[in-house]
This record gives sequence, structure tokens and C-alpha cells, in this order.
Amino acid sequence: MDKTRRVLRQVCRLSVFAAVVRLDLDMKILAAAPSFSSGSGNASIFPIGLSYITASLKSAGHEVDCHMYKGNEEMQALLSKTSYDYVATGGLSSQYHDIKAITGIARENGKKIIAGGGIITSGPELMSRHLNVDYAVIGEGEDTVTELLSFLSNGFDLSDVSGLGYFKNGDFILNSRRKQREDLDALPMPDYESFGFNLYLDASRPSDSFSKDLFDSPREYPLVSSRSCPYSCTFCYHPIGDKYRQRSIDSIMLELEHVIPKYRINIVGILDELFSYHKERVLEFCKRFQDFTKTLSWEVKWLCQMRVESVDEAVLTAMKHSGCYLVGYGLESYSPIVLKSMKKHITQEQIHKAVHMTMDSGISIQGNFIFGDIEETLDTAKETLYFWRQHVEAGVLLGFILPFPNSKLYQHCIKKGLITDGVDFVKNHLFEIINMTEMSDKDFYNMAVLIYKYSRRYNKFVVPDVISKDSFVVRCPYCLNSIEYKNYDTSQLSSTRAFVYCRSCRLRFYPISPLYNNIRKLSLALVHPWSYNLIGKAHDIIKRLTGK
Repeated sequence: MDKTRRVLRQVCRLSVFAAVVRLDLDMKILAAAPSFSSGSGNASIFPIGLSYITASLKSAGHEVDCHMYKGNEEMQALLSKTSYDYVATGGLSSQYHDIKAITGIARENGKKIIAGGGIITSGPELMSRHLNVDYAVIGEGEDTVTELLSFLSNGFDLSDVSGLGYFKNGDFILNSRRKQREDLDALPMPDYESFGFNLYLDASRPSDSFSKDLFDSPREYPLVSSRSCPYSCTFCYHPIGDKYRQRSIDSIMLELEHVIPKYRINIVGILDELFSYHKERVLEFCKRFQDFTKTLSWEVKWLCQMRVESVDEAVLTAMKHSGCYLVGYGLESYSPIVLKSMKKHITQEQIHKAVHMTMDSGISIQGNFIFGDIEETLDTAKETLYFWRQHVEAGVLLGFILPFPNSKLYQHCIKKGLITDGVDFVKNHLFEIINMTEMSDKDFYNMAVLIYKYSRRYNKFVVPDVISKDSFVVRCPYCLNSIEYKNYDTSQLSSTRAFVYCRSCRLRFYPISPLYNNIRKLSLALVHPWSYNLIGKAHDIIKRLTGK
């Protein structure tokens, strides 16, 4: 009898919802995206997730205005002249400050707030209370938001909206988890245009991120070809679900064949956590992409993320011939002990082979060795650094592992008392280094000194031959070709963090101004790891003195 009732209730619910979505819903929503800044380096984040949400809302008949948050004054003016039923926002934990500002000004103007993304999904009640959110969208948001607005419009019981968190009489109610969407092909194309995508492209510079220095006028299209990842590394958290799903190549090409000519795209950035581990799928994409781009009158390149065990010479050759210029690998460590602790499921041999094959193919590598895992020791760190030193031309970056919210490392830090306040951590300490290891603070300090020295001593730092306000000419330390990078923010050469890929041999090096190259050399003698800040502080002092 209970089973019969449950079935009847579900049938009734689906029948009601089918009727609801056919209604003319007079809903007006402001979708406010946090700024492009990722909070780390020069990388930029276009509101991809929110663009999929707004596309779905528009498909359901809602009126949606899209706004890139740039400050309270502009958003206040927008809210004062237009009547909105709801303000929708969300993003990553690294975008906390903008999201907090957006929800704050929305509340001041008496608006109901819908929020989602990783910042909400990783801690639904904690962040919903802190951000003063009315409705929390957990996981994938397209279906949840559309259903939520339909139920709100018609006064239906919100407990039937899966994937939703909300407040009732002061209590936070978290509904059942929404089943992850299987058919990604059925999603509408992301609504980039409403967030000013043309202006974003026009303003793009090769100094904006590592993926853009291929062209003086980069026009990169962010493509999502799959969702989630089939692996569960300890430092990762998958806010859109833990089941790996892929779009068909037909669906991907339909999107690219539309947007590349429309926006005159010259870079397709496949931003999936993992592009594919199926060789056949990669080869099919390469052929279809190459066939299409041959019909264009301009050059179009692409990049993606792969796993080291998923590539071989045949795959890399096909990728190179189809225009792939950069592959991101999740390397993380060269120590088998640390790789096992991270649940990477890769080996030293696979890393070594992938690095060599990729460089031999003429494709650039984007990868990181991140130190400080729970099982890290001075010996495991030295093992990774030895491999890095022997393959410095691969351009792998050195850094520290971070416990992003709700990852296994984050949960470990909570358990150990290393993180005691989740909101304070996201607000003030997200990018700070934490000693999660069993090493003493002294040993951890010595490891940090070693990483600091290796990074600043053995990376290829090159003083350009010519530096102007928005361009520089530099000789590649590997192939010795002289290259001019135009439309480049050369103020970034006043640090040890700016790097470029050679446009000839595709290897990574660090152009640096003469002054800061001398400061780099001086800082090596200081040995203290916190002298990471030395160059930045010197830059601030000189800027104040010179006004430049």
C-alpha cells in the first residue's frame, strides 16, 4: 500500500509540474555573476555555470537579466530601476567576497536570493546562513532552479524539489539529492552572450592567463564537453556530482560550428576536469574539429585536461595535427607514497612517459607538483623535486596542496582541528598553506625553503631584450628564437610568477624585468620561505615612489 501511495504521489507531482511549466510564468530574475577573478594568479573565470542556468531559465519562459558584478553602486542602480522577483548568483569558494557583496546588496533591496555553485554545494547550511540565501541550489542547477521557480510561482510544496535547500521557520531544510543529469546533449547552449561575452573577448590579452599567450589577440571560447570526473582525488570536490558524463561529439561540434564563426574564436578551451579517457572519443573529436577548422580563414587552436595514462603517441599526434597546443595533466607528485595517499591512481612510469611524449609532440604541458599532502615527508618532497629538476623544461609548476571546502583533505583538517571555522576559512584563509602532514613545523619549513629555492633558481628566467608598456621582445632560452609578445600587460614582469610559452618550441619560461631578476637572485640568499612576498613588496614600494 505504501509503495502504491508513493507511486501515485510521484505521478501526481509529475502531472502537476508538466502543467506548471506550460503556464506563462511572469518571473523576472537578475542573474548576478561574481567577477572574473579566481583569486589566484592571472587566471580568469567566466560565469560558465551561471550561463547554463540562465539559458535554462530562458528556455522555460522566464525573463532574465544578466549582470557581471563590478561593485555595489552599479548593482544598486540596476536593482533600483528594475523590479526583479529574484536575484540568482553563485560560484566558487574563491569568489566568496563578490558573492557575499551580491547577496548583501540584494537583501538590502528586499530581494529573495537563489544561490548555487561550489560555494553553496560544499556547505549548504553553513554558507546559506552566512550569505543570507533564501534558496540553495545543490549540485547541478539547471533543472532545480527551473523547477523551484515553477513551484514558487504556483505555491507548491518545496519539499518536492530535489537538490534544494531552504529555510522554514528558521530551520534549514535540505531536500533529497537530485539525480545527476544523464543527457548533457539536451542542455541548451550556455548563455555567454548575456554576460557580455563579446566585450570579454575584445578585452582579452595574452597576459590574462597561461592559455592565452598563443596569440596577441586571444579569443578563447570556454567549452564544457563533460561533467565531473571518474576519480576522487583527496584534494578535489565535485560540486556537480560524482558521476562522469560526456556529451556526444555531434553535440560538441554543433556548438563549436555555431560559436567559432560568430565570435571569431581562435582558441577553444575545453575546461572539463577530464576531457576523456576513451581514446576513440579523442580521435573522433580531433578529426571532426580538424575537418571543420580547415573551412575557416583563420587559425583555431584548442586545449584540454587529460590523465597521463590516457595518452599515447597516436593520440598526441592526432591532437597536435588537429590544433591542440596545450594539455593539462594532474601530476601532483612524483612520489608513489604521496600519489597513493592522494588517490591519484597513476604511476611514476606513466608520468615520465606522458611528459616526454607530450614534449616530443610539440604540445605544451600545464601541470603542477603540489606539496604538503598528509603523507608528505622531506624524502617524498625531494623525490618529486629531483624529477622536476631533471625535467625543468617541461614547465611543471611548484606549489602547495590546499584543502578546498568539502574535499577529503578539508574534512581531515576539520577532524584534526586545523580548520575550526568554515566561514572564516573561506573568507580569509582559502589560499594559505596548512601543515597537514606528520612533519614537524621545522621540517615543513625546510621543505618550503627547498621548494622556494628550486622554483626561483632552476626555472628559466629571461630578461627581455625590449620592454614597453604593452609588449616585449624576448629570446627563448630553449630554441633561441626571438619572439615579440604584443598587447601584453608588462607590469606582470615585475614578479617571478609571470610565465609564457614559447610560440616556436612551446616550452615554458619566465620573462622578468632586469630589476626584479636582481631581486630574485637576492631573495635566494635570504632562504626564508616567506620571502615569497619580497618581490611583491618591492614592487609596491617602487610603484609608490615612481608612480608607475
